[in-house]
Amino acid sequence: MNFPLLVDTGRNLALLFGATNAPDGRIQRLAVIIDKTGKILEIDKEVNASTHGADLVGFFKTLETSD
Repeated sequence: MNFPLLVDTGRNLALLFGATNAPDGRIQRLAVIIDKTGKILEIDKEVNASTHGADLVGFFKTLETSD
C-alpha cells in the first residue's frame, strides 16, 4: 500500500476520534482516512475486520473515480 498507517499506542487518537470515552476504557475499532493535506475524508466507526481490506479498496476506488 502506498500510504502510512498510524498506530495509536498512547490512545490519544482513540480519545480524539471517539473510539473510547476514557483513557483506560475499551476501544472501538474504527478507521480514519486522512488525505495528504490532513483533511479527514472518512471516519468509519463500523469496521468489520473480515471485510475491512476490501472495504478500503472500494473506498479508495471511489476517490479515484471522483477526481
